Amino acid sequence: MAKGKSRSKKTVFIGILMIAGAALWIIIRLSARTDDGISGSSDRERTAYIESFGYEVGTVPDKIEDIRIPATFDEAYEQYNALQREQGFDLRKYRAYYAKKYTYAISNFNSSSPIPICANLIVIDGKIVGADISSAEANGLVTVLAKK
Repeated sequence: MAKGKSRSKKTVFIGILMIAGAALWIIIRLSARTDDGISGSSDRERTAYIESFGYEVGTVPDKIEDIRIPATFDEAYEQYNALQREQGFDLRKYRAYYAKKYTYAISNFNSSSPIPICANLIVIDGKIVGADISSAEANGLVTVLAKK
C-alpha cells in the first residue's frame, strides 16, 4: 500500500512540473510577441522600410513565402542570424515560429552582375523581425539591409 501512495505522489509532482513548464513556455512566447517592433503589416509599410535605406523597390512584393524559423539553428542559420543581429534583429527569440518572407526586387542596387538583387523581409504578426539583401544565384550575395 505504501508503494501505491509513493507512486501517486510522484505522478502528481511530475504533472505539476509539466503544467508549470507549459505555463512558463506560454509566458515566454507571449512576451516575445509584445515587443514594439517595426510595423510591416502592409505593402506600404514594408516598402517604406526598404526605401528608408535608399533602395528603390516596386509597390508590391515579387514573391511571398510561408517560412518557419528553425527550432534549432545549424551553422548556416547561426551565420544568418549574426547578420540579423548586426541590424538589431535576433531570430533566436522566434525559434519554431511561422513567418512570411516578402521579397522585393531592388532596381537601384549598384552591381555589375546581371543577377537580380532583392530585399527580403521576414514578418511575424505584422512586425518585421528580419531583413536582408540577397541575389538569386547559389552562394551569391547575402548582406544586411539596414545600413548603419
